[in-house]
Amino acid sequence: MCIEQNLTETLTDGHEICCKVIPMGRDLTVCVSGGDLPHVGSVVMSVARPSLTGEGVSVTSSVINGMGHKDEYIARKFAEALAKEYNCTAVCACGIHIDGIVKSQLEEVSECCDRLLKKLVKRL
Repeated sequence: MCIEQNLTETLTDGHEICCKVIPMGRDLTVCVSGGDLPHVGSVVMSVARPSLTGEGVSVTSSVINGMGHKDEYIARKFAEALAKEYNCTAVCACGIHIDGIVKSQLEEVSECCDRLLKKLVKRL
């Protein structure tokens, strides 16, 4: 399906968000991390399946969140998009921590991750 990929985006405040993809047969494992303290905050596993409408592909996802972590939003975005796009099982572990983060930075992190995901889909 693909070779290992490493992508990085830099936020306006200088923090980096990194995305690493490791192919596992026809499946994908993705790590998205960055900020002041990269970590594992949430893990999402998405499994492609036929859509319940009978048209196309959908996904079923399982989530593990670390206590107090809010990284599921990004992990789910990556796992579900990749599973659906490549009709595979995709796992994303995500942990982005920026000390004293404010709403505008949260929005920028989300936009940054959207760009990383788009780049990733083009490269695989």
